[in-house]
Amino acid sequence: MITSILNFYKVGKELGLTKKEINQVMIFDNRKHAFLWRFLLFFVMLLILMSWFNTLLFLTQKINQNVYASGTLYSTVKLKEFKKKFHVI
Repeated sequence: MITSILNFYKVGKELGLTKKEINQVMIFDNRKHAFLWRFLLFFVMLLILMSWFNTLLFLTQKINQNVYASGTLYSTVKLKEFKKKFHVI
């Protein structure tokens, strides 16, 4: 894909187009609502970036969260106690 983009720029330069004209053709045509499409693209990219950042922030908080509250002791339940509880007569 990168090679095709570079070829596109090369052909544009051979035709005598400026870099700005090549970018306009490649990214946005001179259509009726070009500003709207640019704004929507920027908005979608911003949403993706914000959701990625929030996910990263949420995951780092979950990783750093302790399993047990501070000051509590670990569970002392033994396997024998479960066997006694579920023993069927």
